[in-house]
Amino acid sequence: MPRRGLGREAIRQAAAMLIEEQGRDAFSMGALASHHGVRTASLFNHVDSLDSLLEEVGLAAMLRLAEEENRAIQGKRGEEALFALAEAYRVFAREHGQLYRVILEVARLDGQGLPREADAMMEPILRVLSDYRLSAVQQYHWQRVLRGVMVGFAVHERAGGFSRLPVDENESYRIAIRCIADGL
Repeated sequence: MPRRGLGREAIRQAAAMLIEEQGRDAFSMGALASHHGVRTASLFNHVDSLDSLLEEVGLAAMLRLAEEENRAIQGKRGEEALFALAEAYRVFAREHGQLYRVILEVARLDGQGLPREADAMMEPILRVLSDYRLSAVQQYHWQRVLRGVMVGFAVHERAGGFSRLPVDENESYRIAIRCIADGL
């Protein structure tokens, strides 16, 4: 019999919390079961597998990132929106580094839910790019370029890849986004 209060959503939320607190590498179904005070097998009454749970966590994190992107660009246009979007993306990746890592892992998982959440995450980017009078094809190319810069920066920062250089990472990021703005 399923435990009262232990449902799919509660499990997903607890998984996200544990991933943020303890890190993606330390996360396991055993740790999640311990958190809920149940046996690991009990979790499988609510989720299919660790991979399916991680996919749900990643898709929910994509929606959180989309909310942050939308909040950042609200009432802004052009370069102001571009820089606000880029900063919101970077802040999310910094503040939710472990969830951000799960977002990056979602693309490798074999699931059917990716398009809606990925579209939600991409929609604010395309809205910002629409201010630049680009064709639909150009918008898709430029969103890849922008996301590539934002993701690359987030991954390198998280790994400490920029920490040994004697220049300000924030200024480097502004330069990167400025290059995109100038290219647009």
